[in-house]
Amino acid sequence: MAEGAAAPVYLCYKDFPTEFMLFKLVGTTPETFEKYSLDLARENGVDPSTTHFERLDGLTRQQVEHLMRELGLITAENEREVLIDIGELGLP
Repeated sequence: MAEGAAAPVYLCYKDFPTEFMLFKLVGTTPETFEKYSLDLARENGVDPSTTHFERLDGLTRQQVEHLMRELGLITAENEREVLIDIGELGLP
């Protein structure tokens, strides 16, 4: 990754049971990560057919929040924490 370039942000989620994480990719390139991510999921006992990676480059905080609401990942129980996490990603 070029010096000064922003670290790519990803949303990773499973269909069932519904679980997700938001993270910034550090230490490897997006291409390498995406190439090996399904193998990594399999090695950790996750069914890759129900696991999704969304690269959030170019999205604003509001667009990420909207996407996560559409996917049913933001609920009444986790809304506050998830919105804080989205805010900490450094998105515009």
